[in-house]
Amino acid sequence: MSKSKFWLIAVGLLSSSVSYASISEYYPYKVTPSASNYGNTGILETPNARMMPEGQLRFNFSSSFPNEFTSLTASPFPWLEATYRYVEVKNVKYGPASYSGNQSLKDKGFDLKTLIRKETAYLPAVSIGLRDIAGSGDFSSEYIVSSKKFGPLDLSIGLGWGILGTDDNISSPLESFNEGFKTREDDSELGGSFTFGNWFSGDTALFGGIEYDLPKRGLRLKMEYDTSNPDARGSVSKVHSRVNVGVDYSFSENIDLSAAFERGSQFRVSFRLKGNFLRDTIPKPRPKPVARLNKEQQDKVLEDNEVFYTSLNINLKEESILIQAADLREKEVDVAIATSRFPSVTRPVGRAARMTAALAPDEVEKINIFAQNGDFEVAKFSIGREYFEKADKNELSSAELLNLSEITSPDLEPLYERATFQPKVSFPEFNWNMSPAINHQIGGPEGFYLGELLWKIDTSIKFRRNLLLYTSFALNIYDTFDELNNPSQSTIPKVRSDIQEYLKEGKQSIQRMQLEYFGQPYKDIFTRLDFGYLEPMFGGFGGEILYRPFEKKYSIGFSAHKVKQREYNQLFEFRDYSTTTAHIGFYYDLPYQVRSNLLVGKYLAGDKGVTLDLSRRFKSGFTLGVFATKTSLSAEEFGEGSFDKGFYISIPTSLFYTDYRTGIITFGLHPLTKDGGAVLVKHNELISIVGDQNRNSMIRDWDYLLN
Repeated sequence: MSKSKFWLIAVGLLSSSVSYASISEYYPYKVTPSASNYGNTGILETPNARMMPEGQLRFNFSSSFPNEFTSLTASPFPWLEATYRYVEVKNVKYGPASYSGNQSLKDKGFDLKTLIRKETAYLPAVSIGLRDIAGSGDFSSEYIVSSKKFGPLDLSIGLGWGILGTDDNISSPLESFNEGFKTREDDSELGGSFTFGNWFSGDTALFGGIEYDLPKRGLRLKMEYDTSNPDARGSVSKVHSRVNVGVDYSFSENIDLSAAFERGSQFRVSFRLKGNFLRDTIPKPRPKPVARLNKEQQDKVLEDNEVFYTSLNINLKEESILIQAADLREKEVDVAIATSRFPSVTRPVGRAARMTAALAPDEVEKINIFAQNGDFEVAKFSIGREYFEKADKNELSSAELLNLSEITSPDLEPLYERATFQPKVSFPEFNWNMSPAINHQIGGPEGFYLGELLWKIDTSIKFRRNLLLYTSFALNIYDTFDELNNPSQSTIPKVRSDIQEYLKEGKQSIQRMQLEYFGQPYKDIFTRLDFGYLEPMFGGFGGEILYRPFEKKYSIGFSAHKVKQREYNQLFEFRDYSTTTAHIGFYYDLPYQVRSNLLVGKYLAGDKGVTLDLSRRFKSGFTLGVFATKTSLSAEEFGEGSFDKGFYISIPTSLFYTDYRTGIITFGLHPLTKDGGAVLVKHNELISIVGDQNRNSMIRDWDYLLN
């Protein structure tokens, strides 16, 4: 197909959207967007204006000589996609043979895409996107693209710059506003930086494509006019055709496979795995019903309150909820609870309230549940018994119950120090856990993935409620770290870039061994002191203080530690390097369940600066976050990448089970492991214990109270 014929068809279809928009009424099925080769939503090599559903996570593997893409795309909002991509360029060497042997070139990059206008009956959707942000620049590009559906047809047309502008088939409309948009520096020479001056500048090209959906057969047919030439350091010699064709096949809602013929000479295959974590993925059983006490049983409770305490304790233990204290009075009952099973505070509070309502005498009108996390009482829920029972029978809505209830900050003196019923706790209290674990390094010159299988043994000895000795041992089972041969070239203290040495030598290691003391000297003020081997790379002593006003959406914290670098084997010895690190932290809950963290202070390598962390937490507990750190180090001192940045994902393990549990799978990605902007990785950090336990978060999760 000639270039002129392709654009004649494409422009004709898009311009006829007003006349034929109603044709979609004849197609009752919903056409879902698919991924491009790069991982974000698109056709093949080109993007479209479509977005993944909110809360979706998609893994993409796409291979065609010479470029092989492995990517992870997340959708924190219905209008935003973020992609982390790893590229292997098979016909270009990573570096000299003395440096990387026969390893092919590896490249990492970030992409962003945002929807700026939703599709309507008469107007197309419009999105704007950036590829390879602050990466090597080999795949750097920007674009504006529109998409319009006509029944099973989905037509996209866009303007591209960078590698998407290689065809240079149109003059950029931006040049009329500023002459600076005519030229573009070599992006590969600016790797690791935000090249703002290059964005939407240089050669410009009009690209587009058509998708045809056959949902009953699980097929999607694709054709596009590809204006790119992703020539990563001489990897691509010639483009024989600008027209690419392909087909997607959906095995299920979560698995896609695609094949394509591209550039007139290349065959490509792609595999995609996706899932949505907006809500619980597997239904959980509702709490078991509890019958109210009959008259004889109530008389026994009134004669001896211990009958009530014992019965409540036994029933809550079956839900993995432990009573810390209880106090039965004439018209009210107080119950303090703790649990390690539920990822949300409100769900065990609801189950405790339901059990209390069933077992308490009829005279009790109000139920007060004190939620505890990490030996801190973090919230007091005061709920009218009658209102709760009506809501439990669906006679009141969850919102109505919230308006009739109170969520307040508990008194400074915890209930377990003043209540009538206080279960006996024998100190020291010993707990332990054993489980397999994986340690890895991704994207190095020696290979895409080098990993280690560990057996971890975690123990804790609680000498009193607020004094804890925590230890984590790691025993190596198998690893491929002997292949690591890329020593750090850092010119500043090697506080993180020596990671290879720690991975290679730490076969049987003490990951952590630290004594922790927790305190709450004033209401809404929390403290923590720690001493010992604080993480695999550093040991020392220090502490932190956090001001978390319960009624507000913000918290302010300060932490400081005197630390010394540990030996590579992670046993008992230390290296020569020592430093003091300290930060002030500002934390604020933004709209749409977004938390902002701003750290200002001194980092492990002695550099001073700022870290900004933004994360979105969904109701399921699934969290997507990004961060960036800029310190006093120059780009030359920091090295490749210019500054530290990355993103992370946290998935509650309960999403994969039929019951509730508190385990979390955390996956973080850095483009590079550098020494600048490195922070101490703390255990039981205060912001993680009580930072999310304010009134705002309790209201956010209120719907879980009745489940």
